[in-house]
Amino acid sequence: MDLETLCQIPALSGDEYELHDYLENHYKKQGLTIAKDKLGSVFGESLVHESPFKVMISANLDENGGMVQELRKDGLLDFVTIGLYQKADFLNQRICLLKRHHERVYGYVLKKGEDYLLDIGARSLAELKDWQIQIGDTFVLDIPARLNESGLLLSKNIANRVGLYLSQQIMSEVQGSLPYDLAVGGISQSLVGTRGAITATNRIKPDLALVFDAAPVEDYQEKTLYLRHFDKTLLPNLKLLATLKKVALASGFQVKAQIQDTGTDGAFIHKTRIGAPTVVVVIPLQHSNSFVQSIHIDDLDPIRTSIVAFLKQLNEQMLEEMAFQDRIGDGDENSH
Repeated sequence: MDLETLCQIPALSGDEYELHDYLENHYKKQGLTIAKDKLGSVFGESLVHESPFKVMISANLDENGGMVQELRKDGLLDFVTIGLYQKADFLNQRICLLKRHHERVYGYVLKKGEDYLLDIGARSLAELKDWQIQIGDTFVLDIPARLNESGLLLSKNIANRVGLYLSQQIMSEVQGSLPYDLAVGGISQSLVGTRGAITATNRIKPDLALVFDAAPVEDYQEKTLYLRHFDKTLLPNLKLLATLKKVALASGFQVKAQIQDTGTDGAFIHKTRIGAPTVVVVIPLQHSNSFVQSIHIDDLDPIRTSIVAFLKQLNEQMLEEMAFQDRIGDGDENSH
């Protein structure tokens, strides 16, 4: 699986078909069992007979973009945004319009009066119809991927693809060696809410979950594992957090805490059934999210090494000890 390729596959929220198929085919070639929900999430599972529990490692599938809402007489297209950006954010950006069967038409976003519009080169409404452009066609940004000699990757969608890439690498290292079930994959429609997280979690039914989230870190340092200690949707399991920290330190890495307001798919995942110990593992971006993002490939090493070591150590007793327990009296029924 190639990160540059992953970053370029279009996958607007609700229209993740190409990326879904790419991942499914790759997981099949890897010998994994495919697990899908009905909203577009897809996972590859390594299963064992009579597994005592299941671990889920997830990232999001989708990306920001928009949808055509009006075909104008002058050949321009009005649109609505889907995801985290506003119309004005797309001004002067190159876009790739996807027709119903994902035939590509390229254009850019311009401003005419107070309106932000797509220009794909059509000069009239009739020409748009001849090209079979329809209301409901989607678009994503058209930004190429570039990997320089220092190992710095520049591309769109790094935040939306690097977790998929990393989870597959981890699966490749541990597949067939674990005494429990492991599922890795992508959740659909993450940028527009928790709907995909709900259906994917109901499909996987994890007993423990790790959520990969690429985010900017203010105190970036190399050879560091960043663990999220708080967001407004998830308070991480403290025992799992401490275990991951211990494993990372033993592997020779620093560990830093990270806090942010916005949540992740972990918002629902940790509430599955009677509760699943969940931690968000941060994939560090050095700069704030923008259309073009960058990451050093070496920055994935602390996560990959630490999570592989953790998965190899994890057993049923450790999982049981992660359940919430009353600390008062150390289990003495007579303690008050």
